Amino acid sequence: MKYDFTSVIDRTGKDSSAWENIPVPNAEIAEGFDRIPMWVADMNFQTAPSVCEAITKRLEHQVFGYFNPSEDYYNSIINWQKVRNGVEGLTKEAIGYENGVLGGVVAALQAFSAPGEAILVHSPTYTGFTSVLNNNGRRAVHTELKRDAEGIWRMDYEDMDKKIKENHIHLAIFCSPHNPSGRVWEREEIEAAMEVYRKNDCIVISDEIWSDLTLGNRQHIPTQTVSEDAKNRTIAMYAPTKTFNLAGLIGSYHIVYNQYLRDRMDKQTSLSHYNNMNILY
Repeated sequence: MKYDFTSVIDRTGKDSSAWENIPVPNAEIAEGFDRIPMWVADMNFQTAPSVCEAITKRLEHQVFGYFNPSEDYYNSIINWQKVRNGVEGLTKEAIGYENGVLGGVVAALQAFSAPGEAILVHSPTYTGFTSVLNNNGRRAVHTELKRDAEGIWRMDYEDMDKKIKENHIHLAIFCSPHNPSGRVWEREEIEAAMEVYRKNDCIVISDEIWSDLTLGNRQHIPTQTVSEDAKNRTIAMYAPTKTFNLAGLIGSYHIVYNQYLRDRMDKQTSLSHYNNMNILY
């Protein structure tokens, strides 16, 4: 299928956060300058025709009552993970719906940590992580990425280990690929990070929402695939919203293999009754 990456789409008057909001108080656009929104991860490309056609087909049914997630929903995720990421053995039981990746992160924070606890994150840090940690009374502990001689961002495993021990940390947020540096972690790097988490008995929230948007020959390595231990201590978060520019439709999912972690996540996400799938998803 050919995709349109050249047409200029006028999004004014369509309630677009990117285009209607300027996230700087009292900021104004000077005469002769255009507004170029680069402050939020929202693409200005049209959504793929196949997605729009599927939505249109469902709308033609004209009934939008309560519903159950279909087998096609689970099979689509299982097949996507197999074809894109080489994941074998994924079953529907390990898949859980989330209204958003950050919502899933919050559910994991509430399920596996208490207010006031320290949570390890890499720095530079995605502002969304900073916001949800602050809003939920958790304390972010930053372990800085370091540039090597070639200017490539690298994790500092010794610093990770030190910060975890000093702050008695048992829950970490891992971003893969990393936002905002853009690093697509290599298998050996993820293995080393997961070994640090294993030695310190840390549960890992792995945000992998950018996994489909890698360039060149870089291949995303799912955190849960690097070892059996990683598979059982990781709560992985995914979504099609970045890949297909669907942020306004809402919809993400987690993959959790470990039964104990899964039971805690499922219970936490059920408490507010907010976490219900849109019928168009």
